[in-house]
Amino acid sequence: MRKGSPRGALILLLCGACTKDQRAQDTIPPFQGTLTAARPSRPAPPVAQLMAVQVTADAGFDRVVFEFADSVLPGYLIEYPEGPIRQCGSGDEVPLAGSSRMVVRLEPAQAHDERGNSTIPNRDWAPRLTVVQEMKLVCDFEGQVEWAIGLAARRHFRVTEMAPAAHIVVDVRHRD
Repeated sequence: MRKGSPRGALILLLCGACTKDQRAQDTIPPFQGTLTAARPSRPAPPVAQLMAVQVTADAGFDRVVFEFADSVLPGYLIEYPEGPIRQCGSGDEVPLAGSSRMVVRLEPAQAHDERGNSTIPNRDWAPRLTVVQEMKLVCDFEGQVEWAIGLAARRHFRVTEMAPAAHIVVDVRHRD
């Protein structure tokens, strides 16, 4: 093998990552530098009804859990948007605590029942955790649900789908 070849560097890199006492792999996907995550919606999927949103602090990350009825998960797009976040009906800018913003778009989804009653009692709250500072439901219209999350700082995150309970879990790291 030639000195300085890419293949030789790869072998050295891989061997450098090996240790004698490797820990067992976590069953949750690792934080791998994700700054956006998406799950495309399938053709003509049923509308997922959002039933609960929970926010908790854990060791090393804050967790936001979106729980849906009837084991139906929507498509999603989770990202750090460019520019301000706006209410979907009025177009008004949405103020949020924190220096960074995250948007969680769920589609097709709804946060209300067939009579138009909200299925989410708390649509605006400030948990003031390490990273997650504030959350607001900014859209529940025509099959789209969108949450704006104010964060203390822009951090890497991971997304986990849990079935059959129909949860989408977003973990935002405390530090990168």
